[in-house]
Parts: sequence; structure tokens; C-alpha cells
Amino acid sequence: MNNPLRSLAGRIILLVFIASVVSALTVSLISVQSLDGFLREKVNQRLPRVASEISEDLDQWYTLRARELEVFAGSTILSESTPNLETQGRRGARARDEARQYLRYVLESFPQYECLVLAKPDGTPMIEVGQGEALPEILLSESAPTLGATVINDSVRIGRDVFQLASAPLTDSNGRTIARLYASIDLDHLMPTLGNTELGESAKVFLVDRDMKFLNPPVGVAPNYRFTISGDESHDRVDSNSDVVHYDNVSNVHVIAAMSEFPRFGWTLVIEQPFDDAFAPVVSSIGRVAALNFAIVLIVGLAASRIAGSFVKPLRALSEAAMRLSEGEREVEIEETTRSSEEVNLLTRAFNDMSRGLGKNAREIERSHRALEAANEELVNKNDELSKMNTILEQLSITDGLTKLHNHRYFQEAIAKECKRSARTKEPLALILIDIDHFKRWNDRLGHAGGDEILRRLAEVIHRCVRATDILTRYGGEEFALLALDTDLPGAVALAEKTRAAVEMEDFVTDVPSEKEQLTVSIGVAAFDGDDKQFFIDADTALYAAKDAGRNRVLAAD
Repeated sequence: MNNPLRSLAGRIILLVFIASVVSALTVSLISVQSLDGFLREKVNQRLPRVASEISEDLDQWYTLRARELEVFAGSTILSESTPNLETQGRRGARARDEARQYLRYVLESFPQYECLVLAKPDGTPMIEVGQGEALPEILLSESAPTLGATVINDSVRIGRDVFQLASAPLTDSNGRTIARLYASIDLDHLMPTLGNTELGESAKVFLVDRDMKFLNPPVGVAPNYRFTISGDESHDRVDSNSDVVHYDNVSNVHVIAAMSEFPRFGWTLVIEQPFDDAFAPVVSSIGRVAALNFAIVLIVGLAASRIAGSFVKPLRALSEAAMRLSEGEREVEIEETTRSSEEVNLLTRAFNDMSRGLGKNAREIERSHRALEAANEELVNKNDELSKMNTILEQLSITDGLTKLHNHRYFQEAIAKECKRSARTKEPLALILIDIDHFKRWNDRLGHAGGDEILRRLAEVIHRCVRATDILTRYGGEEFALLALDTDLPGAVALAEKTRAAVEMEDFVTDVPSEKEQLTVSIGVAAFDGDDKQFFIDADTALYAAKDAGRNRVLAAD
């Protein structure tokens, strides 16, 4: 048997094969090393950046909670009710009912708070609403900061419960602190802020307090578990110049992590991602590079066999076919002939297979391109849907869920805007405050569901009486506020009387035969004279005067 290495074709094939293998291995090694280094650098940059972004989002979340608490503490209901909370008699009972009802409304609207406490400046509780056990009085007194400051304290641990205590001052018209509003913040509502989709579902974000105890411990770990970094000291850091470390976490999973300080409370934010998930692209790339290099070696070997065993015509045919392929023609094939040697036919078949593979790849690329366009279109549609949902959420934030009227927040914004407009344009502006007479008695008779139905029906009756340009809101509880634009005091009184009569004529209780008493309202009216604060006080004073005068009547402020 002849030695194949003695032929020129065999030597050329062997030489080309060796050169291809060496080149492929060299390129593979360099590629994998470069990719590994690049990915490690990206990981070192990405984890601290994501930790910083989450820390900023967290700080904004607490800033929003502080501003919310200031708004709640600045409520007219609380500021007017607080001086009378310890007063005996009807005025004190009404003040306590109004304050308690307002605080319950806040808890229902803002689930991130577990409980609200209205306390004296020294921390002595006056009114407390919410779920769970009452907050210890000593905790309130120890947490009482400077009287004029709004603060959110560090985490508090009582048994297995972990929460935060925030407080804001209530001031009177002279700016003196008359009480403090305390709120316990449920840390479970903080968890969505820690989410980040950039690192994938395998990444976890944890908060640890000053004592390095988990605030949101992993599944199966107690809240008092202390966070520590364990592992081989020689592999304690991915890069000595980065803030990224890797270790075995409490679940014995090898992870890479970045830690960022949260200076507001002296906490530490920790992002953990399994090491295998973070560096999976390197393993995947090694396989792809090896497969690609194997294909290249095979093609080069076949090409060397064709070159060694053929001459001008096969080379010309191959050149022409390659040119057609390079010009964009798909699945270019060279016809096999019986006059060509087996080596030439083998190379021809290899070339034809390559051409068909390129055609198949081109079709796959086109299919992928169409799928990408469809995905982009779907993403645009999702963004449009998200924009619509944001609009709906914004509308819901200023709408009372029971009566579908604008809520207290919208009223505060509207009265400030309309007072400025009236002061600028000199157009008249009137405020009508409407309160249901003896609503607590109705509520006790009919139950909360019946009381809610009365509020909904009353909102419909009042809405039929007002104009499209008027601003009707549910101010709170059984009280409604109506801003009558471009309306002087006599016109507002006439509108109020029309509303009062319409309510008196309406049958609100139809399915309880024993309830024959007619529902009535008391109404206070005031005209804007340049002072927006006095504007509301005048209408409120007129409303209380109507109540004291016997109810079911309209009174205007002097």
C-alpha cells in the first residue's frame, strides 16, 4: 500500500490541515481569553451601576413617603380636629370621629402604611388606627425628633416584625407644633423598588441594616440572620480594583455580588447573582468558537484536497461559483462530472454543501429579521398600552373610588388654581360646602353598605344640579365641596338652595319600608375675596352655622 504522504496532494493536505488546526486553536484561545476578560470587566461595571441605580430609586421612594406624610399632617381635617380631641361633649366626639375617619381613609388609600398614630408632641398617643398591635408609647416618645422636622427613623425590630417609624409635625396657624402624625411603614411594600430586570431573574437584591441583619431575608432565612461573606480568601474578589466580590451565600450557592451603601439609614444594599449565570456567555461562546473552528478546518482541508488533485478547469469553475456566491446569488452549485477525479468531485460537493448552508442561513436570517420586526412592533404596542394605563392611573389618583367624583387631593389643587385665576381675572368665584345631616345615624341604621349607597346617590343628585364648568368633589366622609366658577355670592346661594331642595325631594331609602325620615343636607356658601385660606374658612363657618341653626338649610358667609 502506497504511503499517502509521499504524494504532493497528501503533503499539501496535511500541511494545510496542520496550519488550519494551529491557527484555529490560536484564534480560539485568544477569542475566549478576550471574551472572558471583556465579560468580567462588564460584570465589574454593571453590578455596581445597578446597585447605585436601585439605591437612588430607594432614596426617591423614601422621599415620596416623607412628602406624603407631610401632606397628611397638613390636612385641614387634622389641623382643625386636633385642638378638640381631648374636649368632652359633642365637639370632642366629632373631632375624634373626623380625625379617625381621615386616618382610616389614608390607610385604605396608601397600603404601604400599617398603622397611623396622632400623638401629642411628647409622643403620647391620642388616636391610633391600623392593623396589628398598638405601637408602644415609649417607642413614639423615643422616636419624637425636633418638633418642626419630618423624619423616617431606622428599622425597628419587635419580635419577628421589622418596620420603620416615620413622623411629621402638625402645626397651627401660628406655625406652632400641636401634635405629631406617626406612621409605621410596611417594608414589604418596599420590595418592588428593589426589582431590576437588567440582571435577569436569577439576580437577588437584599437590604441589611447597620447591624448587618437582613431586612428582606432570603426564603427560609430568619429576619435576624446576620449577613456575612464566606468563601476562599484567594477568590474573594473578581477584580482587586472593583467593588464586586464572589462568595458562597446563605443557600450555599456561589455568587458574585456588589454592595452599595444606603446612607439615608446607614444600610447596605447587596445584589447577588449566581456565578454560573453571570459567566454563562463565556461557556456558550467557547462551544460556538470550537464548532466554528472545526467547520473552518474541515472546509479548508476539503479545499486543499481539490487544489492538490485538480488544475485549471476545476479551479476556474470554483472561482466562478465563488464569485456568483459573493455577489449575493444563493445556493450556487457546481456540476459534478465523471471526468473529474474523486478529489475534485469531493471538493465540488463540499462547496455545494457550503453554498446550500449559506442559503439556509440567509433564509434563517430573514426569518429572524421578520421575527425581530414583529417583536419590535409588539413592544411598541405594549408601550402604547403602558402609556394608556399610566393615564388611567393618574385619573384614578384624583378620583374618589366610591362616588366617582374628584377627591380631596384634586380639590386642594383646584381651589388653589381657581383662586389664583380669580385674583388675576377678577372673575367671581364661590365655594359651596355640603354636609349630610345626621349621616352617622343613617349609617348606623342602614349599615356601611347602605351609607355608601346614600353617598353614591347623593353624588348623582348634586351632579345633576351643577353646571358642566363647576368643580364638584368629595371633600371627605359625608362632606362634598363645589367650586362654582364665574359665580357671585347670590348666584352661589341660589345654586346651593337648588341643590338642597333636590336632595330633600329625592327618595334615598326605597328598599327599607320602615325608614321614612327624609335625608337632608346643610350647606355653607362663601365668595372669594382675595384670601384663599379665608375663603375656605368662611364656607366652613357658614356650614357649621347652618348645622347649628337646625340643619336642612343654606347659609352664606358674611
